[in-house]
Amino acid sequence: MSSPLSPAPEHLRRFADFASLPEALLDALATNGEVRTLPRGQMLFATGEPYAQRIFLLIDGRLELQREFRPPVYYGPGEFVGLSNYLDKTPYAATALADEDCTLLTYAETAFSRLEQRHPELADLVDRLIARRLRMRRDTSRTISGVMGQPVSRYMTSPLAECRMQTTIREAHRIMQSRRIGSLAVFDDDRRLIGMLTFAGLCDAWLLRGAHPDSPVAGAACETPITIDATAPLWQAEDRLQSEHVKYLIVQQDAQPVGLVSQTDLFRARLEEMHSLTREIGETRDYAALHHLYRSIPRLAAEAHERHRHASQAIQEISEVHLAIQRRCVQLTLDELEAEQGPPPRGFALLVMGSGGRREMLLNPDQDNGLILDPAGGEPDEAERQWFGRFAVRLNDNLDRCGYVLCPGEIMARNPLFHKTLTRWQEQITRMVTWPSDKSARWANIVFDFTTLYGDDRLTRSLRQHLLEAIRQQPALLGFMVEDDAEGRPPIGLFNQLLTRSDREHRGTIDIKRNGLRLVADAARIYALHAGITSTGTRDRLRHLVHQGFLSRDMVDSVLEAFDELLDILLRHQIEQAQQGRPPDKYIDPGRLSWQSRSVLRVSFRAIKRLQDQLQGRFGREAL
Repeated sequence: MSSPLSPAPEHLRRFADFASLPEALLDALATNGEVRTLPRGQMLFATGEPYAQRIFLLIDGRLELQREFRPPVYYGPGEFVGLSNYLDKTPYAATALADEDCTLLTYAETAFSRLEQRHPELADLVDRLIARRLRMRRDTSRTISGVMGQPVSRYMTSPLAECRMQTTIREAHRIMQSRRIGSLAVFDDDRRLIGMLTFAGLCDAWLLRGAHPDSPVAGAACETPITIDATAPLWQAEDRLQSEHVKYLIVQQDAQPVGLVSQTDLFRARLEEMHSLTREIGETRDYAALHHLYRSIPRLAAEAHERHRHASQAIQEISEVHLAIQRRCVQLTLDELEAEQGPPPRGFALLVMGSGGRREMLLNPDQDNGLILDPAGGEPDEAERQWFGRFAVRLNDNLDRCGYVLCPGEIMARNPLFHKTLTRWQEQITRMVTWPSDKSARWANIVFDFTTLYGDDRLTRSLRQHLLEAIRQQPALLGFMVEDDAEGRPPIGLFNQLLTRSDREHRGTIDIKRNGLRLVADAARIYALHAGITSTGTRDRLRHLVHQGFLSRDMVDSVLEAFDELLDILLRHQIEQAQQGRPPDKYIDPGRLSWQSRSVLRVSFRAIKRLQDQLQGRFGREAL
């Protein structure tokens, strides 16, 4: 049953997801939707029905979604119904019944898509809902072992630094400065927690709300505290910190505040877990022992996957193991060469590039490395060239012995293109930026994710600063890098169907790395170079881009959730291959996945496609 009466924009603003939307968008949502009433017990759609090419916004009442063999899910006012089908273009996987008399706004797919294009805030809202959907779909049934399964109370900071509600802003600032802390919990006279005070809250009170330094903190600078139970596992604390975009959580026991947990506490917990393994690697005496450790990485990867809620955290741990093995290989090679020919004749930095530079290494990465020589004293003489030449060749061979196969593209320290003084590296980057080409763009999309594996990090930092300044002055290379990125596209076709490969060797599969993960890494790299961001990790780059205002928080949240889901699917795939004695690869057969995982793939690729489209619109050669 339909009605011609549409809700006023103010009616939509009462919903949490709509509260901050601009008036023009609320008006467009109110006027472009058709009002429909659904009496209690009436069905909106049924399991297996074709997608109706409509999306529904529940205004009043409650809808019940029924799925076979699952408990019902209830939707309340302000929630979109049928968003999954709008994103996936798939038949309905549940039956929607009115649990109460309902009023809905219905939008034709084409009309809603146009609203997304005209109103970036609506696109941001869709991104936010994508992130929420991916977060809810993450498997919560498996047990998280290791440190991330430990209770928050074990790693929290306690006792809680605190002040009373009557404490003045001036006094609170003095306490935080003298104790060198970033927050205070604020209590009332009955010792009830009423808020959290941070330096950001103090600044807002002074600069934006005109609070006097002698004003009490309770009325001027308090932020609503976000709490977690002391018995909750650490992975829940990490999820809460990320989803709420806060730095601290108040830990409660029996409804009483007992401590505080932050990202720093989580980092400390992970370091504690990694210490014994990295110590074992550092004590190895030969390449055979390092190769043995390398061969144990599939087992370590499976354990890391069990320990971590997010695949990206498991990947970072796997990367640290790879890098620790490689550093030990460098040290053994240096020990050999020093015994034969003496110490290095000048300072140097050994670079790791690509996935190693981003700390996103999977089970079987190849070598991507280079060598920067200290330019002090000018160009190296013949003896110096011979020393470093022998070192580079022997190191690449020794890394190969440990398990890191030689790079097919010869992006290795033994190649003169990746073995030179800092001055020559800087000259090469200047030429690439000044006269960009397709070849230099492909080179840049691998090499520009460099960081120090071993040696003098000052050389690496100097090279990065030169790169960022060169790009700032002449950004044309970014357009070529975007075109290189565009050779890979999210494998989504008509009606959001997953597109698989047709070649004989990998028929029916998706290259999840080239057509998914790499696209996110490429976009993060290009935006970061434009913004002058020095971080090399994909997740860190995207978060810094939000802080600097280059990307919306909602888009980045959806992309990071998608990135994590694709990493999880690929990591599970490679672990299974290794356990079966097969070499790990990057080709996923969607037919072997559950329908839930296929749905996650589609939504993830859609989020990545939105990012790639924005990247091409901003940095494509026509845009530049």
